[in-house]
Amino acid sequence: MINKILSSLYSWILMVVLVITVITANSFYVVDTLDELSALEAKLFSTNRIISAVNKLHVVLLRAESGQRGYLLTGDEAYLMEYTETLNTFSSVAEEVEVSAFASDTPEQTDRISELLVLTKQKINSMVEIVELARSDQRAQAIDLLRSDRGLRLYNQFERVFEEVDSSERDIQGTHLASLMKLRRDSVNTLIISSATTLLLIVTIFLLLKVNARENEKHQSDLEGINEELEAKIAARTQELSVYSDELARSNRELEDFAFVASHDLQEPLRKIRAFGNRIESGYGDVIDERGKDFLARMLNAAERMSMLISDLLSFSRVSTRGKDFVDVELNTIFSGVLGDLEIAIEEKSAQVNVADMPGIRGDKSQLEQLFLNLISNALKFQPADVAPVIDIACNELTSDEQSTLLKSDEYQWIKITVTDNGIGFEQSFAEKIFAPFQRLHGRSEYKGTGIGLAVCRRIVERHNGTIAATSEPGKGAKFDIILPLDSEPFGSDNENGESSHDA
Repeated sequence: MINKILSSLYSWILMVVLVITVITANSFYVVDTLDELSALEAKLFSTNRIISAVNKLHVVLLRAESGQRGYLLTGDEAYLMEYTETLNTFSSVAEEVEVSAFASDTPEQTDRISELLVLTKQKINSMVEIVELARSDQRAQAIDLLRSDRGLRLYNQFERVFEEVDSSERDIQGTHLASLMKLRRDSVNTLIISSATTLLLIVTIFLLLKVNARENEKHQSDLEGINEELEAKIAARTQELSVYSDELARSNRELEDFAFVASHDLQEPLRKIRAFGNRIESGYGDVIDERGKDFLARMLNAAERMSMLISDLLSFSRVSTRGKDFVDVELNTIFSGVLGDLEIAIEEKSAQVNVADMPGIRGDKSQLEQLFLNLISNALKFQPADVAPVIDIACNELTSDEQSTLLKSDEYQWIKITVTDNGIGFEQSFAEKIFAPFQRLHGRSEYKGTGIGLAVCRRIVERHNGTIAATSEPGKGAKFDIILPLDSEPFGSDNENGESSHDA
């Protein structure tokens, strides 16, 4: 399939190149032919001009000599009048011949025309001299000059040069006419070749279009078959997904039932264990030896941790199943409430908590309170014994690089809330591990907790279509970057009852 498509594409590219080449070649040939035609026409015009000019010069010379001879032989002033009119036109004719000489193709022809002009002037001067002698009553002397061979010699020289010029120009004219005829024949041949080439290109394009149409019909038929097959697979897959969805809904209901049992049936025995244990410790502490007291303390401690673990697990599971609808929430109000809840812990540790001005967002108010309560509580808890906690909470806009990594970057407006502390920190290699349930980086004897708090934080942030990440070094504190949309809707929540519970 791919090879056929590529082959068809290459064929079209080749055809386009051929068409452009043929059109370009024809255009260049037409321009070149027009240039040659213009040049030949200019040369023929120059040749005709030269022939016409020298013929006029010849006629002027003959008419002037005829008028001269008629006047000398008859004495009639009418001949003298024709002679005079002819001489008056000599200057313009001589100038025309001289100008046409510069358009000659060869220097030899230019020299011959110049020589012809010189001989013409000499002949004219000779006739003027004879006529002037006759008019000044020196008729006999004028007749003697007329009968001498000087005029004949000048005319013979003129006639020889004239014939050379005329013959040469006519040869040149014949050459140009032959070139013009050849150019015409070549143009006809080229027109035939161009027409045949264009016809061939049209036929080839038609064949390619026909082949392309057949290929398109075949591809369309194949595509329809594939679409039908895909529709059948999608229908089957949709049915499977519907079954899986029903199974998942049933599993979620079972998990909710389990959570209900855990919040009531499991907590009740634990409360009784703790209550009876406390009674034994207070009522029978005097009769129990030290080993028994140690066992009793361990039992009470284990019951308390079990109760905390069940409560934290319920909080973790209810982030999505028991979350409330999103409403407009002021983060400044949330931080004020969280700091009020932690007021005693903050005073005991002489902690300093700096909160920047926060915007309003859409979200689950109780879950956002839980999120920042967990983060600030961890910042207060994981501190060296001799260091007063300093916690900075800032709000910034996202950079273009940070926003490009988000899945729904173009759907919402985003903010980044950063929680920074000066606590004990951790290795950066544990930055993902700390968000998994039950993951602890320290022993229970050092810091209390079940390892669920940060996992709950991640689930809350993800339900708000955001991200949370941690950056830290041992002994240099930790920084948590929470990226949240300002106007999002719950992600993956089908809850419609608006209930939320974090207690057993």
